Amino acid sequence: MRPPARDTIPAVVILEPSAALATCERALRQLITATATASAGAGANWITSVAKPDTIQRWSDRRREEAASRGKRGVAEVDSNLLAYASFFELVAILERSWEAYAPALGRKKETGALLARFDDLRNAVAHNRELLPFERELLSGIAGEIRNRVTIHLSSQDPSGDFYPRIEAVSDSLGNTIDTFELDSPTSGLCATAVRLSPGDTVVFRCDGVDPQGRDLTWSLRVGSDYVDSVGGDRAELRWNVTRKHVGHRVAARIYLRSDSEFHRWAGHDQGVSLSYTVLPPIDG
Repeated sequence: MRPPARDTIPAVVILEPSAALATCERALRQLITATATASAGAGANWITSVAKPDTIQRWSDRRREEAASRGKRGVAEVDSNLLAYASFFELVAILERSWEAYAPALGRKKETGALLARFDDLRNAVAHNRELLPFERELLSGIAGEIRNRVTIHLSSQDPSGDFYPRIEAVSDSLGNTIDTFELDSPTSGLCATAVRLSPGDTVVFRCDGVDPQGRDLTWSLRVGSDYVDSVGGDRAELRWNVTRKHVGHRVAARIYLRSDSEFHRWAGHDQGVSLSYTVLPPIDG
């Protein structure tokens, strides 16, 4: 007689160092952006409240250099949020100058500041191509997860129903376009009008990151025009768009939707969405 099966303990997911770095930096950018825009008011130039003119100019120069570099590779769009061009230590410097403004999310400076300092030590090792020990990789992943969770909980608290519905953290395509700032009052809360021209036969891959405060399973779907072209599950997922002749058009929207397996959703059939638009040229043969 076979013994009864034991309950299995889910494996802990350890983020790869590059993913941990991206996760932590993205969370800090989102926190700074949300806090600064809320303080500055709609339409205000909030970036001037978090950085000095010379720093803003440095970020603008980095953005311009990236745009020039990507233009040579056929990619014209770069992130419009200048904080995307801030280094990790620059982001931490912003937090340290006005910690009280970010304390509702990050907690006590003595505690979270120490985590960020240790994270920076490990980040520096990765940047210099030094191999991390297993426990260091786990620590890097753990700190990134801690910061991400703190920011997620805080941003959810700013949304009347944010502690129930999942939210998109970031969506990027394989052509270099990224959306990582959102509004929650629209079924498609993030918009990116790219300058990319596609042709039938091209393939675009979308990398998606999301989080659910209730820990439920998440599903991503990709719709182009009236067609759903791909669907995949998970907090982190990749969607694939194989461009065909029926997608030809001047401004073609690739809409990505996130939903949990809950009975209830923020919008009809989904919880949050983003839209990236492209020009799809007719094939040479007509």
